[in-house]
Order: sequence, then C-alpha cells, then structure tokens
Amino acid sequence: MSSKPSEKAIARLNASTLFPEIKKEIEKNPSMFAIYGFYIFNITKKGAPMTEWHLLFQGFDAPAVVSQTRPEIPKAKRDQQPIPVAIIQIEDSDLLNFMSGGLTGPRGIVSGKIKIAGAIELAEQLEQIFKKAKGQDKTLAFLDQKRQKAEKARARL
Repeated sequence: MSSKPSEKAIARLNASTLFPEIKKEIEKNPSMFAIYGFYIFNITKKGAPMTEWHLLFQGFDAPAVVSQTRPEIPKAKRDQQPIPVAIIQIEDSDLLNFMSGGLTGPRGIVSGKIKIAGAIELAEQLEQIFKKAKGQDKTLAFLDQKRQKAEKARARL
C-alpha cells in the first residue's frame, strides 16, 4: 500500500519550480503557443508517483492553462476533432534534464526515461514548447540557484 506524498515533498520537486516558470512565459507570449492539445505529465520520483501537471493549449480560442489541477477540456464542436491528449510519465530529475535540452524526446523514449501514451504527434511538439517558453534558460537558472544554496549550506558547516 503506497501513501500519498506530502505537500513538502511535492514542493521540493523540480517540477514544482519549473512548471510555474513555464506558465509565466506562456502567459507573457500566448501567441507563440497556438497549439491545440492537452498534456498530462505524471511526475515520479524513484518510480513512485508524486504529482501531475497539466498543460492545455486551445490554439487562439482560449488562453493556455498550466496547472496541477486538471482543467476542464472543452467539448469538440460539430465538425471538429476532439482535443488530442498526450500523457507523459517522467522522473522529476529527468524532467529537469528534458527541459534543459540535455535529454531529447527520442533519446528519452528509447532509454525508457520518458513514457508516452495517447497522441504521439502532440508529444513530439514538447521540445518546441519548452524552447519557446525558455525552458532551457529557466532550468539553467534553477540549477544555478540550487548550486548557490548548496554552497551557502556547506559554508555554514
């Protein structure tokens, strides 16, 4: 029987810092993200489920949603395809590597570090989304901040 991770454990995840930063970039430049699709990220740590993040893109019809709460998916209108859904399972540490560009989608899939279900063609657009949202810059800044905290902690010892 597995227990639900604590709020503190979830807050310490890389995903809990990186997705809000991606959200800020998407809100600043919504026209850059004229995608139509729904991503569900299942974030794990050492194989154990930790949290979910959701990215809902509705083209120019509505603003993008980046949230830990599953958003309402709009119903397909007459003569319109339902919104494609891609489910991505990834370790928190691999997410950091993926967003920074150190782990490509194809390499992550082949190595088993990234598991995808649903709309594969939608999942293939993730690297572009993270690039447009300055994922690499945000991730590198995050890593630098972590390094500085670790150095300060060592200096206190």
